[in-house]
Amino acid sequence: MKGRLFQLLYYGLPALVIAVSVLALNSGPLLKRPIGNHGDVPAQLEALLPLAEAERWADAKAAAERVGADWERLRRRIRLTSARDEVETFDLELAALRGAIEAGDAALTRVAVRRLLALWADLGA
Repeated sequence: MKGRLFQLLYYGLPALVIAVSVLALNSGPLLKRPIGNHGDVPAQLEALLPLAEAERWADAKAAAERVGADWERLRRRIRLTSARDEVETFDLELAALRGAIEAGDAALTRVAVRRLLALWADLGA
């Protein structure tokens, strides 16, 4: 009995650790899903485009702040499956979006949103 328990721990525990690690590292798309009413970053980014085209900068700034708040919530989860550089690049592009909105430049806002959407697609992939 003691030998079987030792054998189970000797072979089973490393296999379990490897299986859990593989599942955690491949769960990027699952971790990017919104939980509740918050966290749908791509939809909020898409909603920001018409605001910038209509030059409704106060509404666009509020939408960018919501994107930033949701990103901060999701960032902790996404960090498990994404490279550090990808997360930092998303932060930098989010700052560029805020700057484009503050400058009132619709073209720069469109570019920043498209870059953020492309980065979002690559996060955890």
